[in-house]
Amino acid sequence: MNRKQRTDDTLREASEHLYYEVWMLTSLANGIGSEIAGQGPIANALLESFVIHVRGIMDFLYSDNPKPDDVIAEDYFESSDKWPLIRPKLTALLKTAKKRAGKEVAHLTYARLEVTLETKPWPFIQIATEISRVMSIFLEKVPKSKLGKQWEMSSKAQKNRGDRA
Repeated sequence: MNRKQRTDDTLREASEHLYYEVWMLTSLANGIGSEIAGQGPIANALLESFVIHVRGIMDFLYSDNPKPDDVIAEDYFESSDKWPLIRPKLTALLKTAKKRAGKEVAHLTYARLEVTLETKPWPFIQIATEISRVMSIFLEKVPKSKLGKQWEMSSKAQKNRGDRA
């Protein structure tokens, strides 16, 4: 893939938006899991927001055909082929979630007619867990100089929580 090389400053700034996507994804998964919204339009809006963040992060981690201005994980490595070699293979759950996000939420499609009561629920906790696992590998391997300060603060907070456990 022949992409424009981004500066560390640009990547750090873009990582602030990535941080927001991950934060929203995990916050929404926890909120939906608590069933605080119950049933109805608010619950639907939370689920749809979750799915949009799933799609954005999946496009970042597993970019198929990125546009020139899309922020993708490969941009954060010296060689664009490094991330595809070290990231985990796309699991069946994440592959399905990515496809469903496009077919059932982001676009009005005839595929929605095939959704049944049995296939309609989203395993949001499992999806968030699997995405978090891939993000952890990305964060472990990416040069820290390319990430914004909030990632460092988040990492320290996670370590502190682990120390207290």
